[in-house]
Amino acid sequence: MHWHLHQKSAALAAVLFALSGPVVPDAHAQQCEPRPEPSTPGEPPKDAMSDTRVLRRIVLGLTGSTPTFEQYEAMAAAATPEARTALLRSTLDEVLASPKFYERMLRFGHEWIAVGAYTTGASGDAYQGDMSGHLHRCADNTLHPGAYYSVNEFGPNKDPGQQCADKDAAGNPAVPTVNTVEPWWAPGTAVQVLGLAGSDIKEIVDATTGKTLDCGVASGGYYDPSIQKGCGCGPNLMWCAPLAGLNSSGTGSLNGQRRHPYEEPARLFAHLAWHDRPLSDLVVGNYSVGTNWLRALYIRFGRQMGSNVVDKNTTWWRPDADSAPRDPLHPTPNDPQAWREFVVEELEPFHLSLTADKSRSGSMERTYRFDPRTTKEAPLGLPAAGVLTMMGSMSSFPRERVRAARFLEIFACQNFSPPPADVHFPPLEIDPATGGTCLHCHKTLDPAAIAFKRWDFTPFPSYYVPWPFIGGMGNQRVTAEWISGRYPHTGTAPGLRWKNAFLPNTVLTPVTPEQLKENPEAVLLDTMPESYTLLGEHGDGTMGPLGFGKLLVRSGEFDRCVARKVYAMFIGRELNPATEKGFIDKLAKEFVAGERKLRPFIRHLFEQSELRRGL
Repeated sequence: MHWHLHQKSAALAAVLFALSGPVVPDAHAQQCEPRPEPSTPGEPPKDAMSDTRVLRRIVLGLTGSTPTFEQYEAMAAAATPEARTALLRSTLDEVLASPKFYERMLRFGHEWIAVGAYTTGASGDAYQGDMSGHLHRCADNTLHPGAYYSVNEFGPNKDPGQQCADKDAAGNPAVPTVNTVEPWWAPGTAVQVLGLAGSDIKEIVDATTGKTLDCGVASGGYYDPSIQKGCGCGPNLMWCAPLAGLNSSGTGSLNGQRRHPYEEPARLFAHLAWHDRPLSDLVVGNYSVGTNWLRALYIRFGRQMGSNVVDKNTTWWRPDADSAPRDPLHPTPNDPQAWREFVVEELEPFHLSLTADKSRSGSMERTYRFDPRTTKEAPLGLPAAGVLTMMGSMSSFPRERVRAARFLEIFACQNFSPPPADVHFPPLEIDPATGGTCLHCHKTLDPAAIAFKRWDFTPFPSYYVPWPFIGGMGNQRVTAEWISGRYPHTGTAPGLRWKNAFLPNTVLTPVTPEQLKENPEAVLLDTMPESYTLLGEHGDGTMGPLGFGKLLVRSGEFDRCVARKVYAMFIGRELNPATEKGFIDKLAKEFVAGERKLRPFIRHLFEQSELRRGL
């Protein structure tokens, strides 16, 4: 070790020695488990931590690292209690403004809003979750090193890689067309694309049926989805992706797409914390944050649902043309890996913003009512509701009751456990929410699960990995055939599951057989009837997950749950709702008073005596 490091270590030891007091035989006990001074009955014990330990707790708790040598020195130099208190407050402000705070909140977000890998609707033997035409690359030792080509350039069962050697589908000499394109995944660069994939062809005519086919709609293969033979990949290749299904299924790297939907909930939480936004936007906001990879996923979902409106958006993939707030870890203007804020409807038209100009909003006044029992029209879309309508979280929990249970656990701190053995229930007839042992949980789950019925997975565009869709809107209108149980709506087709799971006259599906016959899409009723109660509140008629999110906030359960989660994270003790309800309510009131922003609530917690006592 260098001598100057010896000197620094010695100085640090001297600072800690001076702050901790003289070393005596019982010194270890004094430092690790301070003995409280005698106190009168009814008074809290006099066991406050030293200012140095409070400093360490502030910095370690909010950044994940210990204080610097200079911070310890500054504390040692503070001669009065007032000076040390001022130093602790300035340190708290400093760490709350540090990018390390963002990173700490990102880790906290993953722990709290725990979703699984983006698997259902995305990955089987290979990754198809991008729902894009895959572009493979020519090897470095070919005539076109690094050039891209469509996996379906020559049609089924023909090797499009022949183009890399200047050959056609039959292996005959043929120089391919080469287009130079600035790709959406690497703004500011240029790539070469072989064949028609790099062209601006938007439609083709099927030689067999005579039908005009939209080049922006992909279909799945066994390993790789593809665009139609003869199609271009759209503006800046936005209908395609530089992925090879077999090599793109990993979840450990942000260099591919599959990790990004998993990251989105935690990234939104860290974004709200960093930019001082209300945490209620997690469940009622119409916006999210995303990299180019994640943004492309939402765009492709909307394209597969039948909307081409985003084809005209020429800047969604250009971070340097975007002034929206972003994360502090990617300050470079044109970094495609920056987590930039976006209103979801701007990229995916079926996630409704419910604002006149598609502006960002987390207002509880956002409302969209739709009842398929009274109309055969399609809804305009699904109201966006933060984490509750994210592609990754909806697919991570692939069924409506599972979604309801997980979101009630995450955002309302609800627990679902078996009933006591001596509790008796009415007999089960048809509805688990009104009879049988399952009633214990389903009486809560099913009113909540109504909100999550429309998100499902269909094998029709992609047999091997059924892709996600929103039923009853766009090009996914539901007919009587869907729920008939007859081919092709069998096997993994969603209509067969709906037929068996969404039974009329049940809590989950409060429609009559006559209403279902009149309009088969009534099976997807996803508005909780106002006669139902959940968390002690009646629904307000808002459709889908947004109605559920508004109920979470209106009931106060969201605020109490946040108070418990944040308190446990930074104070280090789980609060017991059975014995500490009053204290939890007090914390929730403080959280709401701070406009549900995280920084003011953290400042409040760090001023409490519990922090000083190490509780």
